[in-house]
Amino acid sequence: MWGRQPRQLINMETNDRVNIIIQSLDTRSAESVTHALNAVKVLHDLTINERLSLTKALSELFFHVHHTGSSNMPRLAVSTEKLIGKFGSEMMPFLFHEILSSDAETAVDFGKCIARNGVVGLEFVLSKLDEYRDRDHDLIKMIQVLSLFKIPEAANAVPAILAVAQRNNHQVTSMSLHAVGRLVQKLRSTAFSEELRSTMFDTAFRYLSNAQGLVRRNAAHALGKMLRKGLLSKENEQKLYKTFLAIAGRDEHHNWDRSFIVRHEAEEFLPYFCQSSLHVRQYVQSYKILSKRLLCANTYHFSIDAPLIARKIEGGQFLIIRPHILSERIPLSVCGWDREQGSVNIVVSAVGKTTTQINAMEKGDFFEDVVGPLGERSILPTAIGTCVVIGGGYGTGAIIPTAKDMKALSNKVIGIVGARNQESLIMIPELSQACDEVIITTNDGSFGLKGFVTDALAQVLAREGVIYVLAVGPVPMMKAVSEMTRSLKISTYVSLNAIMVDGTGMCGACRVTVAGETKFACFHGPDFDGHLVDFENLTKRQKMFAKQEKIAFDTMNV
Repeated sequence: MWGRQPRQLINMETNDRVNIIIQSLDTRSAESVTHALNAVKVLHDLTINERLSLTKALSELFFHVHHTGSSNMPRLAVSTEKLIGKFGSEMMPFLFHEILSSDAETAVDFGKCIARNGVVGLEFVLSKLDEYRDRDHDLIKMIQVLSLFKIPEAANAVPAILAVAQRNNHQVTSMSLHAVGRLVQKLRSTAFSEELRSTMFDTAFRYLSNAQGLVRRNAAHALGKMLRKGLLSKENEQKLYKTFLAIAGRDEHHNWDRSFIVRHEAEEFLPYFCQSSLHVRQYVQSYKILSKRLLCANTYHFSIDAPLIARKIEGGQFLIIRPHILSERIPLSVCGWDREQGSVNIVVSAVGKTTTQINAMEKGDFFEDVVGPLGERSILPTAIGTCVVIGGGYGTGAIIPTAKDMKALSNKVIGIVGARNQESLIMIPELSQACDEVIITTNDGSFGLKGFVTDALAQVLAREGVIYVLAVGPVPMMKAVSEMTRSLKISTYVSLNAIMVDGTGMCGACRVTVAGETKFACFHGPDFDGHLVDFENLTKRQKMFAKQEKIAFDTMNV
């Protein structure tokens, strides 16, 4: 069992109800683990000994999840992490011991269980740093665990991580820089003080010239994430820009030697992407259509098998999908996901060739490829108050994840939906579950309020002290909403559906103008401050390929 001692089947301090589950559990079988998890979930008033026995038994799954070909194992690992996390802080000494005695991949799974204990778990791991300060191998795992926390307080761990980075061990330094980058990516920018941002930059910048390639790479990644998150001062942004020009050999001194070094290091990582690698199996996703249901004419809801995407995606992010090998790649908003089941949900309205191809597919079919999560998560309000989410057409699905996030932060959330008529309304029950109130508008008055979403917004603004608005849908609608809230100085964000190609900010096709500056919707967005967006420029760019799109649609063969 991957080097572990056999589990003791009977614990005399454990109730029979728990022993029965433990005795029948085979952590190498997805079916057995599923049965055990379901059995544990209905148990109540578990003692500490019972919880510890179950934790020891169920956590053996973590030693198998990375070494089997079963696509169900990663999903079951998430469910197990959640369950063990709910068992409380009493489990942390055992989990910590397992972290130190496990391989790197398995240690992450145990670490996620501790991370689910929030501040208590964070303080527990931090308290152990000094105790293990002379054991570099253990420090690496502990730093890795600290990078798994998603709570704002996790920023308090950064000074300790930066201190560990100073050790004379390039592997410890590399992991420390990697952890800083992970935390920057996960936490809101407000979690990092100005003083901490400066220290983070100085430390990471210093390691850009380190002799070890892995240290340089993780230093560059950390700095890039800080830049993307807006954590750098203008002075440090300029300093970083000049440095990368020099590394790429594009400065006035034409440092081609250093550019060669960068390319040479990149080549060393190519074998990791080889399909023959034994470790690639855990990253394979089928992109199978798990379910398909009609929402309204030419509009469908799809659930797709994509467990790795489901584990990471956040509200406001999107996917790029290619249905068939000869299809074009198109960006699609995500309307929900199930992390445990490993599925992501999209809404597709057939308006062109590729969306029509997608809607012609059926349950059981496979998408050629799905890339994500892409873009930044939606910006959430920093204060507590009344928030409004507005969806037009397909945008109704896209606002649901962010509505749930704001609701979880104790905001009052009001949803507004606009459609041409009653038959065009979609996902109203799902939105209603995420909001305190939903107002429906139809152009013809066949359902709800006759008029547009701006008519409903005007009513809400007249009776509520709204602090935040998110609008997703047609460009004219988002522009109208932004103009309505501008004079009231209400924080307003819109999701820009610019034309995209690669989805990573490399091609520049999705450039938009925000506050007079060029931004890439796929990389800096898709959400932007609606009061700063140049909607006229966006509208013109949306029409650039209208002729080619019509030709493609007219000549298509689904």
